[in-house]
Amino acid sequence: MTIAATRPLIGITSRPREDPENPNWTMTDDHYAASVADAGGIPVALPFTIPFGFDATSLVPDIVRRLDGILFTGGGDIADCSFGGNAYAPESHSPISLTCAARDAFEWALMRACWDADVPVLGICRGMQVMNVTLGGTLVRDISDYPTKTIVHSRLDQPDTPVHHVRVAETSRLAKILGFTSGEVNSLHHEAICKQAPEGHVVAWAEDGTPEGLEFSEKTFFLGVQWHPEKLRTQPQLFSAFVDAAREHGAAEREAQESSL
Repeated sequence: MTIAATRPLIGITSRPREDPENPNWTMTDDHYAASVADAGGIPVALPFTIPFGFDATSLVPDIVRRLDGILFTGGGDIADCSFGGNAYAPESHSPISLTCAARDAFEWALMRACWDADVPVLGICRGMQVMNVTLGGTLVRDISDYPTKTIVHSRLDQPDTPVHHVRVAETSRLAKILGFTSGEVNSLHHEAICKQAPEGHVVAWAEDGTPEGLEFSEKTFFLGVQWHPEKLRTQPQLFSAFVDAAREHGAAEREAQESSL
């Protein structure tokens, strides 16, 4: 098998299992792994914490060196104490839920390391929000904090059904990948980007103006969407582009290592 054909290793972040009888369990949705595998990658689940006091963030440098791309997944809200206490816009006061400071700390370290090493990243829902706040942006705690936001975005009853329209900037990388500038998506969130990260570009919006896509053009592949394409299963091109970028990154890293021997 040639280097170009090698299936890249794609890390998939996990979330806590809300089960008091098994507090040390973490989990991922199989839709993420299936989408990565269908696109030609090998999915690798990444637990954010390990019992008995082991700090999983200590593994981040090795994770970034050994994996070819990272998929940051959806999940609960970011804790108030995380990201230096600066994740949320000061004018946003709605309650948050299902927070996990250990996950926040791990994903902050992992996102920052991916940025520094230019490891390809795809952020989905919470993953896009983590991307934004790690790199200096802020969030609103709840879209309802802003009366101009007229769409119900938290449609947990219809996880695999398109429920609202999105507009994608014509010149964006996201539009080139998706092959459209106007489409329908599912929606499973109540938080959203408020201030975009200084080096980021919001490139997709819902009809009420809520940010739905974020990209960083100076990186090889650093892109996020607010919807859940892994549940729709109608946008394989997004995962294909991500896995292709990870494959190229991995091949370049291996070539550099071999040339240094």
